[in-house]
Amino acid sequence: MKHASLVAFLTGGLSPEAVGEEIAAEVAACNSAFQAGENGYIVITDGTLFQVTREGAKRLLSAVAEERLPFRLANYVADCIIMSDDFDFADEAVRDAIFFIEDDSRPPTLDETREALAMLG
Repeated sequence: MKHASLVAFLTGGLSPEAVGEEIAAEVAACNSAFQAGENGYIVITDGTLFQVTREGAKRLLSAVAEERLPFRLANYVADCIIMSDDFDFADEAVRDAIFFIEDDSRPPTLDETREALAMLG
């Protein structure tokens, strides 16, 4: 994933659909590797330090709730944010929201996603 694309998505300059199209192939490759028992890689390019705000976290969660970005793609986006040294969280609520989407144990329900959105204010 490109750092600039992720920043554009979080700031509203790139739609959930566009970011989904951009990363679909790399997410599919990563997931296929995991399913085959191999190492899947989450890759994000370097960029300048960017602070993820409540608005950015809301964009990510809303994209999932509105079914504009499939969970598996949103999960990859959250992984990129967490694994990159070039992203920071504005506060604990933002961190919790990103980790909520990063949890790939199962896709969250719509009600759970709405509750996570409500925690962002």
